[in-house]
Amino acid sequence: MSKNNEKEKESSTAENETDGLETACYRQCHGQFCLTPTVNHFVHEIPLDFSPFLDSLANYTPTTYERIETLLKSDHSIDRVKSLILNKHIICKDLCLYYLKRIQMTNNYYKAIIELNPHLLSEAQQIDEQINENNVNDKLLFGCVAAVKGNISVCDMYNDAGSYVLHENKMKDDASIIKKLRKQGCVILGRTNLSEWAYALSENIPSGFSAVGGQCLHPDDIREDISGSSSGSAVGIKLNLFTFSLGTETQGSILSPAIHTKHVCALKPSVNAWPKDNIIPINYDQDTCGPLAHDHHSRPIRVGYIIQSQEDLVILQSLSPLLPLTTLVDLNKDPVLAQLIIPILDPTRTCNVTFQDYLCYALGRDTPLYLSAHSSSYSHETISSIVEWNSSHSQYIPYGQLLFTQALQSKLTQEAYDKYRQTVKEGFQSFVEYLKSRYSIDCLLTVDNRDIFASTAVCGTPRATLTLDYYNPDHQQINVVAVGFSLGDDLLLLRLLQRLEKARLQVGKIDTRTSFQKYVQQPIKSAYQNNCVIL
Repeated sequence: MSKNNEKEKESSTAENETDGLETACYRQCHGQFCLTPTVNHFVHEIPLDFSPFLDSLANYTPTTYERIETLLKSDHSIDRVKSLILNKHIICKDLCLYYLKRIQMTNNYYKAIIELNPHLLSEAQQIDEQINENNVNDKLLFGCVAAVKGNISVCDMYNDAGSYVLHENKMKDDASIIKKLRKQGCVILGRTNLSEWAYALSENIPSGFSAVGGQCLHPDDIREDISGSSSGSAVGIKLNLFTFSLGTETQGSILSPAIHTKHVCALKPSVNAWPKDNIIPINYDQDTCGPLAHDHHSRPIRVGYIIQSQEDLVILQSLSPLLPLTTLVDLNKDPVLAQLIIPILDPTRTCNVTFQDYLCYALGRDTPLYLSAHSSSYSHETISSIVEWNSSHSQYIPYGQLLFTQALQSKLTQEAYDKYRQTVKEGFQSFVEYLKSRYSIDCLLTVDNRDIFASTAVCGTPRATLTLDYYNPDHQQINVVAVGFSLGDDLLLLRLLQRLEKARLQVGKIDTRTSFQKYVQQPIKSAYQNNCVIL
């Protein structure tokens, strides 16, 4: 889930820009939070446990670190890491120690990691021992090191969603998605920080804050909002703390932090395309996990685009010649679309149910189902029990628990909940049918720093994002978001973004002041695979 109250978001952003994140968070945390250029600390955050790795880290030489740093400098992708492992340029254990060194250097400030896997090095050793087996090349993620969001179950680690109320017992089993990653030769480094309880605890929580993990910060500018709720999964990619990561999304939580972090690509898969057992839910009807990585890796694709400024139009028109077999169709001047898009972006107008009401109903319905199914790991099985515990331990919820309180008090009916979903689904279906019949479009592309089509998560359809370097008067980077029309369009979106990524690598930074022909092609490989989509 990502924040949907735009007025509150604008107010919070303005407050942070005026006072600085340090002052704003300090005031809201009642003095429990400290942020300076060198210190980022919430008084109750739980520090990482490096004790299982100290001996190995002490023997890890600067020469080995620098060699791996050089090998990964130009390409930190899944393909690159797998190739280095298979060709015996590096071993998985040394790669894990490289990541652990980087975590030691950066995580105390940026708080991207919430917990380390105590068995990481022994698991890496097992990978290294398999290197001469015949089938290792068939393992799509062989030797890669992943971190997963702090609401996904990993055996012998906590699954607390960053919340003290669930920080009780370590899990006894992996989530199915973790088992699939391991089967493909991946090792799990640990869990990433998140907006506590995936933004479902309180609407007042800053992006990337959890009581267990502390405040995750933007890697480029700590004054900027990192967004969430998969904040640490995105920040860790940018800081090169692992090969790739998993996030989770109810509505916006995978793509939004990837967009805000820049140069982190992400896919929100079709709902139910990836297993979601043993993942703390918000809404079982639309929750999914999905990958975040460094870059994206045919058939003709006809793409419609919706823009919010003339500059966006220039960008897409400039990209179009570089995308063979891809046609861009301008949808902004179509008055029919202006009406069709309303129930998608603002379903409340039609069904009189707010997104927050919809969310809290699902939270109150699905959270107890998860907790009761994992009663050996948690002592709480109801929303009321969680609210009561939090109220008695208020030092661990400095931003309150408004959404849980509303979930407890929700009077929304299943009928009204279904009406909200039906409104968005029917609206999106009408929107898509019109686009296909009028323009023969396969998918939608937006130049978008806000993921305006996040509400289509209700429909379960996929979305994906890519960052492009772009020279404009402010020398900024821009994000494109691809929106699928149907369940199973995941690979279509990845093909489109791969094509965009290759175009970007051909021209370097996009400059609308100059012809693309003046740029020299850069021989850099675009290496992100869509491996995880087929796990």
